[in-house]
Amino acid sequence: MRTEPLLSRHAAWLLVTLAYLYVFPYFERINNPNENVRIWAARAIVEHHVLNIDAPSREWGYVNDKATTGAHLYSSKAPGTTFLGVPVLFAETYLHRLTGLAPPTKRQVTLWLRVFSVEIPMSLFFFFFARYVERVTRSPVARDLLVVAVGLGTLLYAYGVLFVGHAQAAALAFGGYMLMSGAFSGERDDWSSSDELAVERDATTLQLGWAGCLVALSVIFEYQALLVAAALAVYAVARYRRRALYFFAGVGPPALLLGLYHTVLFGRPWRFPYGYLENPEFLHQHHSAGFHGLALPKLAAIGSSLFAPDYGLFVFSPILALGAVCATIVIMRGARREGILILSVAVVMLLFLGGMTNWRAGWCVGPRYIATVAPFLAAGIAHAWRVVRARYALTVVAAGLLIVSVVLNTVSAAVYPHYPPEFNNPVFDLAFPLLGAGFVPYSLGLLHLPGIWSLAPLALIVLLALSLSVGGEDQRPARWATHAVIAVAIAAICLVPLSRYGRAPSPAEARAAAFVRSTWEPPPRR
Repeated sequence: MRTEPLLSRHAAWLLVTLAYLYVFPYFERINNPNENVRIWAARAIVEHHVLNIDAPSREWGYVNDKATTGAHLYSSKAPGTTFLGVPVLFAETYLHRLTGLAPPTKRQVTLWLRVFSVEIPMSLFFFFFARYVERVTRSPVARDLLVVAVGLGTLLYAYGVLFVGHAQAAALAFGGYMLMSGAFSGERDDWSSSDELAVERDATTLQLGWAGCLVALSVIFEYQALLVAAALAVYAVARYRRRALYFFAGVGPPALLLGLYHTVLFGRPWRFPYGYLENPEFLHQHHSAGFHGLALPKLAAIGSSLFAPDYGLFVFSPILALGAVCATIVIMRGARREGILILSVAVVMLLFLGGMTNWRAGWCVGPRYIATVAPFLAAGIAHAWRVVRARYALTVVAAGLLIVSVVLNTVSAAVYPHYPPEFNNPVFDLAFPLLGAGFVPYSLGLLHLPGIWSLAPLALIVLLALSLSVGGEDQRPARWATHAVIAVAIAAICLVPLSRYGRAPSPAEARAAAFVRSTWEPPPRR
């Protein structure tokens, strides 16, 4: 068995964690409803011991995305993120009172909730994701590449630094799959140079039960994760037959809790808050058609969700497009069941998004409603790693697409993870111009470094993370450098044309940019 130094084994995970903890893009005046309505709900529980957000709405002001029933206002979001934030907010409030400090401000509350309810749990997920990849691939390079890819090269970064449920739902759903996959059964495999597939193990009874629990919990964080849960349930039955009952036993408690929550608020376990939206315009435009706004999928919406420069999943994260290709290869040459599951999760979520009236989802980075697909598509690369004959081609293309994905998503997450839909190329038409004009968001760097220099440590973290995998598996200096140069060339081929797309600003873009600048925090130094 080959022993890897502890620091080397965990370096990629540590760097990704640092990148999450480093940034704090906070803009109080935009009043982001996706995040704030959850904060209001957590405050209602901690400060007023109720589920309705009537009091926080009076104290902290209006917020959108509310549901109304029985003359009370509630969060219209899945409750998981709110409930996870309750002990965090309770601890923060208690410490302020214990030390004689004033009650925490909105910004202080948001910081604590993001760090302890989202960023640290996501770090825990990335740790186990790294262990999963190294067991599937037996390759430290694959492990580092995919941890950096999922952590910094997908929309999980943008939504993993906000108090919202998209990243957590993805982590829980894929965490359930990791337990079911059998990768954590038995002893850890050694990393051999053989091209044979790792021995497929079955999950233990306990692992199947916890897998069901994690998958069900993902629905409590994002309702649309129910579709991924259904795909995973089919996988459990297909693979484990009668033993899948343990999976469904794990599903039971979270499902009962969610049903109880809906019953308390809306009278029936199956009633969702989308049928009780307080904003009549939003209710009419986005949730009156079909089933709570769901109808037949629209091809144009699916195409834009994948390939539009302002929004497309494969534009912001081309590494995931490679994952879809690799999953197809796996079906033909490797673990067929795993490849089918990966593509099924992607397809069912795309069909769901394509059928939504509000598929564009307002101000966002990428198609946030299907963020759950990110770790699954990345797993396609992991499963293909040991069955692809042209391994060098796979590693160099993956490294090149990794650079593109990390650049686009790191800039988006760190600078402004709320792109207005008016921009047709938001990274190059909004984020980079903001930085060039001195508009720098909150981060740990602002404690000691001025302006744009405050993001220099983040850039160093990202460069170190990329350096772990862009050189490929052959660590001889000349081979490493050649691999890295080709990867950078592939990245340039992707990024240069994208940087030139849609550069003529429209009046709508100019107005949106002016609004962003007028609501910026902290104010730029002149």
